[in-house]
Amino acid sequence: MSLMKRLRGARQLARVRLSEIDSNPRRPRRSFPPESIAGLAESIRRYGLLSPIIVRRCASGRYEVVAGERRLRALRQLNCDAADAFVLPGGQDTALLALAENLHREPLGYFEEAEAYRAWMDEHRQTQEALAERLVRSPSAVANKLRLLKLPPAVREALQRAGLSERHARALLRLTGEERQLAAARQAAEDRLSVRQLEALVARMLTEPLRMPAVKTLCRDHRLFVNAINSTVKTLQRSNAAVTSRVVEREWEVEVIITIPRAGPGARPTAKSAAQ
Repeated sequence: MSLMKRLRGARQLARVRLSEIDSNPRRPRRSFPPESIAGLAESIRRYGLLSPIIVRRCASGRYEVVAGERRLRALRQLNCDAADAFVLPGGQDTALLALAENLHREPLGYFEEAEAYRAWMDEHRQTQEALAERLVRSPSAVANKLRLLKLPPAVREALQRAGLSERHARALLRLTGEERQLAAARQAAEDRLSVRQLEALVARMLTEPLRMPAVKTLCRDHRLFVNAINSTVKTLQRSNAAVTSRVVEREWEVEVIITIPRAGPGARPTAKSAAQ
């Protein structure tokens, strides 16, 4: 039986006093930023504890955290007396269970999170500010996440495939055009650029003139060119301009001769004026 199946099958939900729960000294997560705990505490205050803590019963009769150290700290910050917890029987390897629980808890990718934000706003017709208030996050954090959706799908895929971070993605937002963004993302992946190095690359690209791709027109039938020229000549003739054209076809080329009479002194006289 797999470790996670054992964990699911053995646990029982109970109401446990927080004063009887001890932290797991062998927990894999060591960093607990105060602002993260404060945000989680506010979320629990508003919506309740959505996911119970998992604890193990010890021989002393107390409990030890298997998963949910952040939730435990947030509950204590809220001065809660007790909380719902899944209780595992004694004899479990808490270090291994805690590691397995963390490995199986796969967080959302930053693009998935941004898309979830947008979907919620569209469904409920709410603003970024309303979403930020609900999530207990700053409006700027929500806005920065939503800005990522300005990147085209191809650029998002390149970033995710290369395993580049959200800060890498934000650096690309300064560039205009999918091709330039893709070029920068690919170089960041190939050269394993840090965020600062990518920002420097983007700054250089912004100072370079945008190179337009050379456009080559291929025409397989010379008659299209000849007809276009004759059409222009006819337009001039309708405005009483004495313009003529002559087409000379040779074996390897076609020559189009346009004749425009010179105006003013020294101009060749027309047949009518010569007769007078």
